[in-house]
Amino acid sequence: MSAARNLSPLLRFASAALLEAPPKQIALSGPAGFLGSRVLQSVLDAHEHRRDHGLEPGEVILLSSSPGHLMSRLYSRYGSRRMSTVRATRCDYYYQHDFDSWRDQLGSLGMGGSDAVFINLAALAGPRSDRPDAMMAVNYRAPIAAARACEALGFGHWVQSSTQAVKAERAGQVPYSRWKAMADYALARIDRLPVSVFTLGLLYSKEQGMVSQRGDNINMVDLALLPITPIMGNGRAPLQPLEVEDAASRIAYVSLTEPTRRPVQVSESSGYDWARPKIDSVRQYTWRAYDAVGPETMTMLELMEVFAKLNGRTLNPVFVDYRNFETVLNEASLGNLNRQFVSLLRSEQDAERPIVGVPDTFQALLGPEATLFRMHDGLAATDKFGNPISVVRRSFPVVATVKWVWQNYKVIIPGTNLVLETMGTYLFGKRFAIDENWRWIRIGAMTTLLSGLAVGGAQAGAEFSKWYAEVAGG
Repeated sequence: MSAARNLSPLLRFASAALLEAPPKQIALSGPAGFLGSRVLQSVLDAHEHRRDHGLEPGEVILLSSSPGHLMSRLYSRYGSRRMSTVRATRCDYYYQHDFDSWRDQLGSLGMGGSDAVFINLAALAGPRSDRPDAMMAVNYRAPIAAARACEALGFGHWVQSSTQAVKAERAGQVPYSRWKAMADYALARIDRLPVSVFTLGLLYSKEQGMVSQRGDNINMVDLALLPITPIMGNGRAPLQPLEVEDAASRIAYVSLTEPTRRPVQVSESSGYDWARPKIDSVRQYTWRAYDAVGPETMTMLELMEVFAKLNGRTLNPVFVDYRNFETVLNEASLGNLNRQFVSLLRSEQDAERPIVGVPDTFQALLGPEATLFRMHDGLAATDKFGNPISVVRRSFPVVATVKWVWQNYKVIIPGTNLVLETMGTYLFGKRFAIDENWRWIRIGAMTTLLSGLAVGGAQAGAEFSKWYAEVAGG
């Protein structure tokens, strides 16, 4: 058995339960995503574990808009033995919204019955300019049509990724959390389908040192690598960052074992029962919702300070207004830092009842000995020889930043405004960025830029004239 699988929390704490359960037939959406790729790895670890013990491993069917390309990459990564239990099928959450097409597609793949499980991790957190209804399509219409098809096919379990944001004060005003909340409620009304909903907090990877994205892209945590770091608002918005492997292993465990084994999280313990779907009392036997959040509650400022320390730096925070940040993020996101996330940060930083999840039940899913990784542990972790171990250190991705700006050229003007606000506030204080001064800041910046271009153009013209005169006279 490989070292990687020996270190897997799923196998370390839930080995016996995985062997006791019948083989599961799993449909997995979002298999190439930040969370979905790790859930797939956990499922394949479980398949290999069952195979090593002479048991039928089960099967996983990947739902993808580009299944051929996905399978090619996965075969290169995992090899043919581990991929022998994997199939892929093409689906499109943007357009596939009717019950019949989902029922017939899943049925044609031989899926159905009490050991069939649908893990819905597909999500779209930001708008698309070419599809005004994209967020509704991906986060609500497609999954609910698929869930109704699963009910008709007799599926034994539906596993849903939601967001902690659905409990926030401004949740109904933010498209992503609005559609996620509506999907959660719709699932609660599908009577004959056991459902587990994971309301996820901010995900990060301790292995790659970044938040909710591939490591080679510009990411939210890269702001902590700058000489001065802009912090939105007062930096007091509460966050509960969750290590992505902890999330993946628990989602995989719930999917690979019997739904009847699931513990119940007492909703009153999390302090916001008013925000949960009101469901029929009979549904309580088949409905579960978990606060899938990390064990630490920290502010946005504290989160960035920890990321800076993990990268061997000291954070130099500058508190800026939300305005310019939101304008930049309207054009392009920075990993998990998008317009939806910022709106929720703004509502939570001054809320009378800031939303804080209770992860005790979620943490114990793998067993009483399993604990969630604490980000602060990365500052003091040591190996068996006493050498310090920390989150992988990152360097600022200059090439990725240039590429990001090139691909999203509309961020140049608001990005310039954000840089000016950050530098001005750092040098001259918060009064620099107040509204009555802001127009003078922009006028001054544009005047400086145009003056520089004029002086540079004049100098270049003079040098060209001098060169031309020498060539012509020679």
